[in-house]
Amino acid sequence: MNFSFDSVGNFLRQAKEAKASKRAEIDKGLSPLLADPSTFAIAPDAADLLEKSLERYGDEALKATAIVALGKWVELHGTWLEQHMLNGSIQEAVLTACDMTKLTQAVRLLEDVGSFGGDDDYRAAVREQINQAVLERLEETGEEPSDIFDPYTDPLL
Repeated sequence: MNFSFDSVGNFLRQAKEAKASKRAEIDKGLSPLLADPSTFAIAPDAADLLEKSLERYGDEALKATAIVALGKWVELHGTWLEQHMLNGSIQEAVLTACDMTKLTQAVRLLEDVGSFGGDDDYRAAVREQINQAVLERLEETGEEPSDIFDPYTDPLL
Protein backbone atom coordinates (compact mmCIF):
# COMPACT_ATOMS: atom_id res chain seq x y z
CA MET A 1 0.00 0.00 0.00
CA ASN A 2 1.36 3.38 -0.95
CA PHE A 3 0.61 6.21 1.46
CA SER A 4 1.13 9.82 0.56
CA PHE A 5 -0.04 12.41 3.02
CA ASP A 6 -0.48 15.81 1.39
CA SER A 7 -2.71 17.03 4.21
CA VAL A 8 -4.09 15.99 7.57
CA GLY A 9 -7.47 15.32 5.93
CA ASN A 10 -5.84 13.06 3.36
CA PHE A 11 -3.99 11.19 6.13
CA LEU A 12 -7.20 10.64 8.09
CA ARG A 13 -9.08 9.49 4.98
CA GLN A 14 -6.35 6.98 4.08
CA ALA A 15 -6.12 5.72 7.66
CA LYS A 16 -9.87 5.14 7.71
CA GLU A 17 -9.77 3.36 4.34
CA ALA A 18 -6.94 1.12 5.53
CA LYS A 19 -9.18 -0.20 8.32
CA ALA A 20 -12.37 -0.45 6.26
CA SER A 21 -12.13 -4.21 5.66
CA LYS A 22 -11.56 -4.94 9.36
CA ARG A 23 -14.47 -2.67 10.29
CA ALA A 24 -16.71 -4.51 7.82
CA GLU A 25 -15.65 -7.88 9.24
CA ILE A 26 -16.29 -6.70 12.80
CA ASP A 27 -19.68 -5.30 11.78
CA LYS A 28 -20.59 -8.62 10.17
CA GLY A 29 -19.69 -10.44 13.40
CA LEU A 30 -21.64 -8.01 15.59
CA SER A 31 -24.70 -7.85 13.36
CA PRO A 32 -26.55 -10.98 14.60
CA LEU A 33 -25.90 -10.10 18.23
CA LEU A 34 -26.94 -6.45 18.00
CA ALA A 35 -29.92 -7.19 15.74
CA ASP A 36 -31.36 -9.46 18.44
CA PRO A 37 -34.05 -7.46 20.31
CA SER A 38 -33.17 -9.25 23.56
CA THR A 39 -29.61 -7.93 23.43
CA PHE A 40 -29.01 -4.74 25.38
CA ALA A 41 -25.82 -2.77 25.00
CA ILE A 42 -24.44 0.61 25.94
CA ALA A 43 -21.65 2.63 24.39
CA PRO A 44 -18.18 1.38 25.39
CA ASP A 45 -17.25 4.73 26.95
CA ALA A 46 -20.34 4.55 29.18
CA ALA A 47 -19.50 0.94 30.08
CA ASP A 48 -15.96 2.01 31.03
CA LEU A 49 -17.33 4.78 33.24
CA LEU A 50 -19.70 2.35 34.98
CA GLU A 51 -16.92 -0.18 35.48
CA LYS A 52 -14.60 2.44 37.00
CA SER A 53 -17.36 3.62 39.33
CA LEU A 54 -18.10 0.03 40.37
CA GLU A 55 -14.43 -0.67 41.10
CA ARG A 56 -13.97 2.55 43.04
CA TYR A 57 -17.23 2.81 45.00
CA GLY A 58 -18.95 -0.58 44.88
CA ASP A 59 -22.38 -1.44 43.60
CA GLU A 60 -23.99 1.66 45.12
CA ALA A 61 -22.67 3.48 42.04
CA LEU A 62 -24.61 1.11 39.78
CA LYS A 63 -27.75 1.43 41.88
CA ALA A 64 -27.62 5.22 41.77
CA THR A 65 -26.88 5.26 38.04
CA ALA A 66 -29.80 2.91 37.34
CA ILE A 67 -32.21 4.96 39.43
CA VAL A 68 -31.12 8.24 37.84
CA ALA A 69 -31.37 6.73 34.34
CA LEU A 70 -34.84 5.37 35.06
CA GLY A 71 -35.83 8.72 36.54
CA LYS A 72 -34.77 10.49 33.35
CA TRP A 73 -36.77 7.94 31.38
CA VAL A 74 -39.83 8.61 33.57
CA GLU A 75 -39.32 12.34 32.98
CA LEU A 76 -39.21 11.79 29.21
CA HIS A 77 -42.41 9.75 29.36
CA GLY A 78 -44.03 12.54 31.38
CA THR A 79 -43.16 15.01 28.64
CA TRP A 80 -44.61 12.73 25.96
CA LEU A 81 -47.69 12.04 28.08
CA GLU A 82 -48.32 15.77 28.30
CA GLN A 83 -47.93 16.13 24.53
CA HIS A 84 -50.32 13.25 23.87
CA MET A 85 -52.90 14.82 26.19
CA LEU A 86 -52.55 18.24 24.55
CA ASN A 87 -53.01 16.67 21.11
CA GLY A 88 -55.97 14.53 22.14
CA SER A 89 -54.06 11.30 21.45
CA ILE A 90 -55.80 9.31 24.16
CA GLN A 91 -54.64 5.83 23.11
CA GLU A 92 -51.00 6.96 22.98
CA ALA A 93 -51.42 8.75 26.30
CA VAL A 94 -52.74 5.60 27.97
CA LEU A 95 -49.88 3.49 26.59
CA THR A 96 -47.35 6.10 27.70
CA ALA A 97 -48.91 6.25 31.17
CA CYS A 98 -48.72 2.45 31.42
CA ASP A 99 -45.02 2.51 30.51
CA MET A 100 -44.46 5.35 32.95
CA THR A 101 -46.06 3.28 35.72
CA LYS A 102 -43.75 0.35 34.98
CA LEU A 103 -40.71 2.62 35.06
CA THR A 104 -41.80 4.16 38.35
CA GLN A 105 -42.26 0.69 39.83
CA ALA A 106 -38.74 -0.22 38.68
CA VAL A 107 -37.36 2.85 40.47
CA ARG A 108 -39.18 1.87 43.65
CA LEU A 109 -37.86 -1.69 43.43
CA LEU A 110 -34.30 -0.46 42.98
CA GLU A 111 -34.64 1.87 45.96
CA ASP A 112 -35.23 -1.22 48.12
CA VAL A 113 -32.20 -3.14 46.81
CA GLY A 114 -29.31 -3.11 49.27
CA SER A 115 -25.72 -2.46 48.27
CA PHE A 116 -22.75 -4.66 49.11
CA GLY A 117 -20.61 -1.73 50.03
CA GLY A 118 -19.27 1.61 49.02
CA ASP A 119 -22.34 3.58 50.00
CA ASP A 120 -20.52 6.06 52.26
CA ASP A 121 -17.52 6.43 49.95
CA TYR A 122 -19.75 6.85 46.92
CA ARG A 123 -21.96 9.46 48.54
CA ALA A 124 -18.91 11.41 49.81
CA ALA A 125 -17.35 11.38 46.32
CA VAL A 126 -20.59 12.46 44.65
CA ARG A 127 -21.08 15.20 47.24
CA GLU A 128 -17.58 16.53 46.58
CA GLN A 129 -18.02 16.42 42.79
CA ILE A 130 -21.43 18.12 42.90
CA ASN A 131 -20.08 20.76 45.28
CA GLN A 132 -17.27 21.53 42.82
CA ALA A 133 -19.66 21.62 39.85
CA VAL A 134 -21.99 24.04 41.66
CA LEU A 135 -19.04 26.23 42.69
CA GLU A 136 -17.84 26.41 39.07
CA ARG A 137 -21.34 27.29 37.88
CA LEU A 138 -21.63 30.03 40.48
CA GLU A 139 -18.27 31.45 39.41
CA GLU A 140 -19.32 31.41 35.74
CA THR A 141 -22.68 33.07 36.34
CA GLY A 142 -21.74 35.37 39.22
CA GLU A 143 -24.48 33.89 41.39
CA GLU A 144 -24.33 33.11 45.09
CA PRO A 145 -25.22 29.81 46.80
CA SER A 146 -28.39 31.43 48.16
CA ASP A 147 -29.53 31.97 44.57
CA ILE A 148 -29.60 28.19 44.13
CA PHE A 149 -30.46 27.02 47.63
CA ASP A 150 -33.17 29.52 48.54
CA PRO A 151 -34.51 28.59 51.99
CA TYR A 152 -38.07 29.39 50.89
CA THR A 153 -38.20 26.83 48.10
CA ASP A 154 -38.47 23.08 48.24
CA PRO A 155 -34.96 21.67 47.62
CA LEU A 156 -36.45 18.64 45.89
CA LEU A 157 -38.02 20.65 43.09
